[in-house]
Amino acid sequence: MIENRQEEWIQSEQNQWLKRCKALQQKKYRQQYGQFVAEGLRFVQEAVENGAAQVILLDGAHRQLREQLPDCGTVPIYLVKPGLLDQVLHTVHPQGIAAIAGQSRWEWDRVAEMEQIIIIDGVQDPGNLGTIMRTALASGTQAMICLKGTVDLYNVKTLRSTMGAVFRLPVYWMDDVETMLADLHRWGFQVAVADIRADQYYYQMQFPPKIALVVSNEANGPQLIQTGDIMVKIPLYQQAESLNVAVAAGILLYAIRTGKEEM
Repeated sequence: MIENRQEEWIQSEQNQWLKRCKALQQKKYRQQYGQFVAEGLRFVQEAVENGAAQVILLDGAHRQLREQLPDCGTVPIYLVKPGLLDQVLHTVHPQGIAAIAGQSRWEWDRVAEMEQIIIIDGVQDPGNLGTIMRTALASGTQAMICLKGTVDLYNVKTLRSTMGAVFRLPVYWMDDVETMLADLHRWGFQVAVADIRADQYYYQMQFPPKIALVVSNEANGPQLIQTGDIMVKIPLYQQAESLNVAVAAGILLYAIRTGKEEM
């Protein structure tokens, strides 16, 4: 439960924070401000708990939701005239609460100390990217790298699929693939590319201690990283053409994790 504080009201749709929420529906403004909008009670709670919330907006008709927030410290909380908040949020039936949150920034050199990461090569479906991120966090994967052509992580559909993992898993956006691969090899990683054309199935392999798994658009296959130190595939039965990329990523990440635990 948060502490009692004087209520501050937003009465006009011209308020700077409502205008910011609306602007952040567009990728260019998310990049410009380094922010995104967390919609709904659980997502706002996650933003507060992870120190990402910068401003909290609460529909005046749902002011009781304040009691369900953790201690917000110095984060400003505004009560919004009923109906105004709905107009600037993406969700069709919002819960009456949202937060403007800061995008996390992570030091690239931290990857050198990691052992299991995932590289996203051109996954374009927001739900798939969010699910991969959520699964990566659950499997003990320590970071996610997104290459050019990958859908925006802060797309509202992607955010919804992450289930809060966006606040916990380090994410890096890399344009220079050659330099990235050089760094990973210098830090002792082997790059494993998931591709149905690979010769070996994942259960036939012993994965190395430090591994970067590359997954890509299931329709087009690997784009920017077409070969790696390791090529791996998942068996398909009953004439299936491909697996959903999020499902494939989950199978492989857990296979790698289980292999590490058995070493």
